[in-house]
Amino acid sequence: MIMEYKYDVTLSFAGEDREYVEKVAQILIDEKIKVFYDKFEEVDLWGKDLGVHFDYVYRKGAKYCVPFISKSYKDKIWTNHEIKTAISRSIETNVEYILPARFDDTEIDGIRPTLAFIDLRKVTPEKFAHLIMKKLEKEPTIPLPEQLQEDEEKFYLGVKIFASINSKKLEGVGLGINFTNKNTEHRYINEPYFEVSENVVNSGTNTFFLVDKTAPVSFPNKLEYGQSVSVTYKLKQASMDMWEGLPNDATVQSFLTTSLGEKFKSNKVDVKKIINLMKELK
Repeated sequence: MIMEYKYDVTLSFAGEDREYVEKVAQILIDEKIKVFYDKFEEVDLWGKDLGVHFDYVYRKGAKYCVPFISKSYKDKIWTNHEIKTAISRSIETNVEYILPARFDDTEIDGIRPTLAFIDLRKVTPEKFAHLIMKKLEKEPTIPLPEQLQEDEEKFYLGVKIFASINSKKLEGVGLGINFTNKNTEHRYINEPYFEVSENVVNSGTNTFFLVDKTAPVSFPNKLEYGQSVSVTYKLKQASMDMWEGLPNDATVQSFLTTSLGEKFKSNKVDVKKIINLMKELK
């Protein structure tokens, strides 16, 4: 039998963590998700016996319960009441119900350490709201804002020297990127673009795409957890001639975006290093 619930998800949290939780709740409401969040229920709660009402909300009223676990959460009377009620529902039904999210490593009685959780220290409210929607099998309509991240273990830019396939002769210099998906879910990555630290003479811009690859790689490119993509772009002599006018400390860097609203930037590479390599190959 398919159960009908008043709420898709109910949120349990300490007041100290309200700023984060309210952002999550507002996104869910904007996405038409039925969410129990106390501020949205002030009029309905007015005059009710909260002990009785919260027993209904956290034991029978929602498909899922998300406790936002923290030291403050463990210390509060009401959050202890809420999580104990939610745990009793899990015991009674023996189905997936509690979806823990952690601000720290505080242990809560009744929440087994083997129960998978989301680490909120690594996730924005926007991203967490989208994870809840995914759990509810609902597609978000509001895109995630880009979150700029820099991590060389995920996204690395290097200078590559490539050779002719037939003659094996060194042929030119390229910019090579390697990106690894170290998040727990798949995402599509878009074509990377590049940026030099100064505007290029005669172009009026410092941002550009490269199109000439040493091997075919298509974008958007789907990456599962742990998968990587590498691509090397050939640099033209005409570009190097324009870069000659850049300051000696000029650098180039690569950026890419994903289908989950993330934006990554690579390490920086000295432009002079690239120019000198091109000259050596002449």
